[in-house]
Formats: sequence, C-alpha cells, structure tokens
Amino acid sequence: MNLHSKEVAIKRPKPPNLDETDFISKLHDSLLLQILYLLPEFDAARTRILSNRWKNLCSFLPNLHLVMPFCSNIEQVNKFHDSVNQTLALRAGFRSLDIRFPNDRFRFTFCWDLFRTCGSLVWLTLRGGFVITVSDVDVLFPCLKSISLVSIVYLRDVCFKNLISGCPVLEELYVERQLIGELDDMESCMVISPSLKRLRLSFALSGRGDFRVVIDAPRLEYLSIMDVMSTRYLLLTEPLSLTEAHLRVSTYDGDEHVAQLVRCLSNVKVLMLNVPTLRVCVCIYFDSLISLRF
Repeated sequence: MNLHSKEVAIKRPKPPNLDETDFISKLHDSLLLQILYLLPEFDAARTRILSNRWKNLCSFLPNLHLVMPFCSNIEQVNKFHDSVNQTLALRAGFRSLDIRFPNDRFRFTFCWDLFRTCGSLVWLTLRGGFVITVSDVDVLFPCLKSISLVSIVYLRDVCFKNLISGCPVLEELYVERQLIGELDDMESCMVISPSLKRLRLSFALSGRGDFRVVIDAPRLEYLSIMDVMSTRYLLLTEPLSLTEAHLRVSTYDGDEHVAQLVRCLSNVKVLMLNVPTLRVCVCIYFDSLISLRF
C-alpha cells in the first residue's frame, strides 16, 4: 500500500477592507450629526479622534454641556476653566450652552472673552458658583433668546445690567438667587430689555433684606415672581402686553411695596397669587382678568 503525501493549502482570511466594513463613514454628514446628537456629550466628543472628518463634524453639534459635578481644590477649578476655554475655542456654531459648576467654597470667575466664539448662541444656562463681571458692551450675544442664571455671584449691579443689555433679541430670562450666609455686591437687579417677553424671578434664599428689582420690559407677556424676601419692585414702563402673572411674594415688611407691584399688572388675563398677596389686592381692579388662582 503506497502512501502519497499531499500538500494541504491553508487559506488564510483576507485582511478586512476598511472601505467595505466602515460603512458608517459613508453616511451623509447630516445623518452622522443626528447620530452624534443622540449620544452623550462626552461620547460624542470622543469621536473627534477617529479622523479629520469626525473632528469637523463635532464642531457642528448644536448643544454643548460643560458640567463639573464637584470640586475639592483650586487646581480643579483652574483645570475646568482651561477646559471651558479650549472647548469654546474649538467649537463653533453651537446654539445651546449649559455650564454648571458646584456651588461651594470655590468660585469660578468668568472672563467674557471666553464667549467671543458664541455669536450663534440661542440658549445659555449658567448654574453654580460663578462670579460674573461684565463690562459695558453694545452687543454680547447677538442671537441669544433665552438665558438662565442660577446661584450666580455678581461683583456689581452693573454686571447683571450689562449682561442683559448685551442681548438685543432676548425673549426669556430666568434668575434664581440662592445665597445662604454669603452676600455679593449686588443690591439691585436691573432687568432692562426692550425685547423680553418672559421673566421668571426666584429669590428663595438670600441674606439681603433691602434688595430691589427694577423692570423695564415694555413687551413683557409673562411674569413669575417667587420671593420670600422683602424685595421692592419697580416697573419703569407698564407692560401693556402682559397677559399672565404668577406672584408668590413676602409681605413681612409691609404691604405697600407689594401693592405697588400688583397695580402695574392691571391688564393681565391670568393671575395667580399666594394668600398674603391676595389680601393686598382687595382694593385693586383688574380690567381684563378672566382667571384668578391662588
């Protein structure tokens, strides 16, 4: 019996063809942007390392969230500041910006030069231990329509005033002050905006008892105030377009400052009051009121 040796050819698998397997890169930019938009901000940012194309795509994402959950030392504050600076410098064309910093013993001082690339910004949220200082400028955010400021420290009254005045098309403003055992140098809140339509103020916790709010917003349509302080309110121009107001204010320091505010709301159609404010409104007549809640 003769045994004949045979050579057996072993077929090795061919290396993958990247052009065939990387089908996702063949998708249109608009579809890739939709995919990136559904990813968490951190994961979407990591795709920048894939290629120049992905790097360029990330710069067109409409939303930007920069959050520091906790801070234990000043080095972390400086690192976060540098990260915000670099991110804003690299990203262009985003429409929504949300920056959050822990409200503890450290303060994050904002230099508004960081926002030179934010010309397309429409929504802005600043929440936490930020120190705001804004110089007098004609236009800061040319496209900004909505801004939320929560637990912010202002070096001077004019800083807040300049911030709002630097937004020529601003339509919605939310301000919440929570300063427990700590006072900044802000004695009055100057809301001066010819384009503002919705204003929400919340002064839940604060140590200042002589705080003052001045409102000059002739196009205001909606006003909401929640205030446990004895804040004094002054409306420079009566907002004739105001149709809805929600007031939950304190009357600890007398009723006259509350009554003065309510008298400026005589044109509203929907009014919601807390019980102390309702007592002040007994002698005030509302021409257009169709709904009263408390």
